[in-house]
Amino acid sequence: MSNIKERRSSIRVGIKKLTSIVKIDADYEVIKGDKKLIDETIKIVDISSGGLCIESKKSLKLGVLFELKMPKIMHLESKILSCEVTRSTFREDPFLHKRRVDRDKSYYEIGIKFKNPNTEYLNHLVDLALAKKT
Repeated sequence: MSNIKERRSSIRVGIKKLTSIVKIDADYEVIKGDKKLIDETIKIVDISSGGLCIESKKSLKLGVLFELKMPKIMHLESKILSCEVTRSTFREDPFLHKRRVDRDKSYYEIGIKFKNPNTEYLNHLVDLALAKKT
């Protein structure tokens, strides 16, 4: 019998951008919101009850407000979290990005702040994430 645990590196979430005013250099830009949730696969790199860091193939601009729909995870029900992008950095695959091939491993590393941090739900979510790492 094997002791190997299944580890999902990615989860499917719903993302709905909200209309936001973001500062770009000395100017401000209005980012239009989405009408509905868009399914997206993300990889959670780091998580705390105050926010998380994700990897995604799609970018989110710094300062954008959005709703993140978390799926049902074990005993935690599905939940919509209000968030703000605090950092968005493109991480380029040096070998494949310029060739535009399907194997391109480039991604955006996105820092996200929860608008309502340290809730009971978030504390349970962090506990579950940390328990899976051990």
